[in-house]
Amino acid sequence: MRLVPVTALAAALLLTACGSTTGPGAAPTASTPSPVLAVPPADGPVTGVGTVLQPPDGPAAFCLGPVAESFPPQCEGIPLSGWDWESNPPDAQTDTGAPVTQWGTYAVTGDFDGLTLTMTDAVPLALYDTVAEPTPTLVATPPLDHGQWEAVVQGVQAAPGLLTIDRPEDTGPVHVTVVHDDGSVQAWADAAFGQGAVVVTSALR
Repeated sequence: MRLVPVTALAAALLLTACGSTTGPGAAPTASTPSPVLAVPPADGPVTGVGTVLQPPDGPAAFCLGPVAESFPPQCEGIPLSGWDWESNPPDAQTDTGAPVTQWGTYAVTGDFDGLTLTMTDAVPLALYDTVAEPTPTLVATPPLDHGQWEAVVQGVQAAPGLLTIDRPEDTGPVHVTVVHDDGSVQAWADAAFGQGAVVVTSALR
């Protein structure tokens, strides 16, 4: 996934938060935290919930983010190794007799190397017993103005494996979902924008 560089405005926000006397719009300095350059691998089995989609001319992919409601659906996912439609029947597929696209929603468990999820188990989403997400540690939201929050939203686009960005009703922190975070993406966001400005959720956990 191509990373979007942190904008000059986001860099200015960072420098301001760090107490720099450099004026607004200044270029990042050596003290600017670098973004995490790749999706971090998992050090053990992880599970994600999403759509497995396989077009007729390509391998299966695991879509953890938004899925276009077309027929067949469309999405961008991570490579999924070891997927078997006979063991995991699809929810739907395009008409037989033509190039067939198959898809379905599942909870998939496997080993993740930062690029590919190698499946070890899968459960249809309708049968999956959802595990409650851990409650994040509450951190006070910094008192940023509208322009500074816009800078945060732009800046977090540099997060590797970015799936979604949301700030409901323009209040509270910016909520970011990424493919996988071992803590390094959250640590980067805290250093770049201040603790409490961004909450990172890992889709694989």
